[in-house]
Amino acid sequence: MKLSTDLLGDRGYAIVDFIGFGVLLQIPVLMFSTFALSLQHQQFAIEAIARHAIRAHVLVPDSSNTMRVISELAVDFGIKESEVIWELKCSPDPKCVEQGSIVRLDVKLGGLSAAALQGI
Repeated sequence: MKLSTDLLGDRGYAIVDFIGFGVLLQIPVLMFSTFALSLQHQQFAIEAIARHAIRAHVLVPDSSNTMRVISELAVDFGIKESEVIWELKCSPDPKCVEQGSIVRLDVKLGGLSAAALQGI
């Protein structure tokens, strides 16, 4: 019987390579991709909130109505309504009721932000 002393051969190391490279390196990639998808979901959500809330405000120019719409949309997207910060600006009429006014709605969620513009 002949004993082999060939340590550089490929025989018998596939399971070690699979565990080392296949599993251990895929965990950080999976964590990063999950984080990126979550961030993208939140960005799409605040853009949709800004777009729909400004349309609602132009139809019914009342801040309480706009706040209700933003709260309902945040809940629909799975975001806590207390985390959403929004600011409404109108020019030249600060009450947003004069014809020809431009309404701007800024929505922020953590480090993400979105803005929507609409004319009356």
